[in-house]
Amino acid sequence: MAPSFETAFRQTDGYHLSTPYGTLSILNEGRRIIFDLYSDVRESIHHKALFSYYQQLQYKGVTQINVDHIDLPGLDRTINLKRGNARLDLVYLHRGTVYEVELKTHREVGLDVTAIQLKELAKHCKHLIVVVPRRDVEDMNTILAMLKLEKAITVDSFEIYEKEGEHLET
Repeated sequence: MAPSFETAFRQTDGYHLSTPYGTLSILNEGRRIIFDLYSDVRESIHHKALFSYYQQLQYKGVTQINVDHIDLPGLDRTINLKRGNARLDLVYLHRGTVYEVELKTHREVGLDVTAIQLKELAKHCKHLIVVVPRRDVEDMNTILAMLKLEKAITVDSFEIYEKEGEHLET
């Protein structure tokens, strides 16, 4: 007689499921879940940074968020990402104010195309935030001052240290 699923599950080191992207492992009687990506599947730096910023917003208590490029459960797809002819990376509503977010990786911070894009977005956004790596915050502030956009655009980072996470403003 074959053992029940529960008995077989307890006798093995867990349950493993292969997908086209990696292996899902459910271990320790369902208390631990691991997803290992196959080496040929890569997440872009931009997507990882966007997800990190999304998590920061959730930690701050923001619940109405729409994100471009990545599909997450609970996104508010009624929030429009389009401004002018551009599509923002993330838009959220917090305490009655709409915030528009454009994320730039380290490579993109000093590019002319970024400056042109930010000038155009500033014309169409009321609360524009450009999100960059922590090491580029000062440079981005300098660039915005040179473009005379320092009052129109706020700079934030998608990187936080664990201790800082406890002190995020809400």
